[in-house]
Amino acid sequence: MEIDTLIKDLNIIITLQGKGVDKIDKVDLTVAEEQFLNEYKPQKSIIIYGTLAPNRPNHSKIEHINGKWIKGIVKGKLVKEGWGAELGYYGFKHSAIDEQENIEAFILFSDELVNNWTYLDEFEGDGYRRILAKFELENGEVGVGNIYAINDTKL
Repeated sequence: MEIDTLIKDLNIIITLQGKGVDKIDKVDLTVAEEQFLNEYKPQKSIIIYGTLAPNRPNHSKIEHINGKWIKGIVKGKLVKEGWGAELGYYGFKHSAIDEQENIEAFILFSDELVNNWTYLDEFEGDGYRRILAKFELENGEVGVGNIYAINDTKL
């Protein structure tokens, strides 16, 4: 199954269960989805595009998490929504291919994220939801990580 389709399917499960990928009920997963999670290990990476990025206003909220930061891009759309918009940092939304932009991002890879998701979820608040997105690193490597997107769910 294609990576984008698996991300979309997993994001539906994440949204329906109201949990992050690290807490989803494995009984709801297909074999392909389980293999995907085992291969990409998205629970160990976060895609940062806004105030939490290095040298930005809220980086202090995440700098205690040890790991490796690598620059990359995520495809989607930035919209003038969310609390970060007040600071000039628009919110991320998945979008149709013809509407996608390359958004500069910093990806943090860390085994410590698993113990920090609840803290980060609380920091971002109800206006954002943690979902999966595909990223591309500067060296061309493609991966999947967590990203805080505008919470536009109407469930």
